Amino acid sequence: MTVLVCFVVATTAGGAAAAPTANSAKAGAAQPQDLAHPTKALCKKASYKIGYDVFSSNQPFAVSLTNGLIDAAKSIGCAQIVKTVDNLNGPVAVGNLKTLLNEGIDGFVDFQVLANYQPAMAKLLKDAKIPAVTVVGATLPGFPQVGLAPFETEKNAAIYMAKQAKKRFPGQIPYFLGGAEPTSGPAVLARYKGAVAGIKEVYPGIPSDHIIEVKTEGVATTAYNTTLSALSAVPSDAVVLMQAVNDEDLGGMYKAAQARHVKKYLVNSFGGDSYGLKQVCADPTHYVGAWYLNPAGWGPVLLSLIMNQMNGVKVPHNTDIAGFEVTHTTPFLHCKK
Repeated sequence: MTVLVCFVVATTAGGAAAAPTANSAKAGAAQPQDLAHPTKALCKKASYKIGYDVFSSNQPFAVSLTNGLIDAAKSIGCAQIVKTVDNLNGPVAVGNLKTLLNEGIDGFVDFQVLANYQPAMAKLLKDAKIPAVTVVGATLPGFPQVGLAPFETEKNAAIYMAKQAKKRFPGQIPYFLGGAEPTSGPAVLARYKGAVAGIKEVYPGIPSDHIIEVKTEGVATTAYNTTLSALSAVPSDAVVLMQAVNDEDLGGMYKAAQARHVKKYLVNSFGGDSYGLKQVCADPTHYVGAWYLNPAGWGPVLLSLIMNQMNGVKVPHNTDIAGFEVTHTTPFLHCKK
């Protein structure tokens, strides 16, 4: 069954923001705040120059988010996005920000994902008194962030996959290989921990040696190689479940299972970018689905948050996008039957 959760941003009583999930959206718990549809009302000045650093120019989630941000800026007319790309290089990201500050940006959107370099970037912004918002990824100390309730979303995705495994392979206790990205810091590591919690909820007696952390580091080729190694310790007749921190990492793990000729395995993509959704359509036997986070929809939210800050409006510190599970039969994927 596919559970749909609307792409809604809501401000909680404490000032933080969270998109409602299937279990947390209760009447009176939050008042909707429409950050997802910025309008020309945000244009309090004739023009705004917004710097933007992104970790990749071709990773599908990053591309969708970037396009969403640029398109949203064009739609309101007064905002210019000045984009730089750091290619997962922390010193380059810091250098990019220095260049953008020298060019006189009014605000900054941060999609740099290496946690060790975020404090330096935060200091540059604070010293220059430039407002910013970050995509988590890695947190930017002292600045608002847009993310995905990392522990809960990965947990929900893993629960869905584990329940499918119980139906498909009754009476068998699986091995779980979870992709992790420690270099991005605690916020992303929480995704792996959430996935483990989801597996344990469905399989409460699963042995500890059936839970295997695979350090994928956000790179599909790394995910492939480390998963190949991890699978060498898994019995050939075992049921294997796999989930990672993004669609491309999971794709690398999936290819490793194919290369090892694993007979019984299921995977659940995470993010729902164009690559992940294509995989769901291509192999519904092994891809139970994807936890869909509507990456293009993050851009308008980021624009609303940075525009409000540049206009002197206080914004939530955390804006979480809950997402929902999509499968081969979800209509908007248009998978061939």
